[in-house]
Amino acid sequence: MSWDEKYGGIWDVQLRDGESIHSERHLPDRDLVALVIRRVDGWFAVAVLQKVADPQWRLPFWTAIEPAAVVATQADADSYLAGALESADYAG
Repeated sequence: MSWDEKYGGIWDVQLRDGESIHSERHLPDRDLVALVIRRVDGWFAVAVLQKVADPQWRLPFWTAIEPAAVVATQADADSYLAGALESADYAG
């Protein structure tokens, strides 16, 4: 397990064997990260991360706001993120 500091928080994104980060976009004005992971089966897992404070640590952890969506194409991932980032829940 490896933790890194990214964008002012602890980055603990767990990838399974063969998975890779396809795209990662930090939105500093809203303090969110839009993340697309390429899965082994060729599909994409899409998530929006926000910082969540933990009293044991100096920095907050980057945590998915809700479970990742699984989509078939990059275009589907982009469409999902566009809608998710416009929602009131992610308004910041």
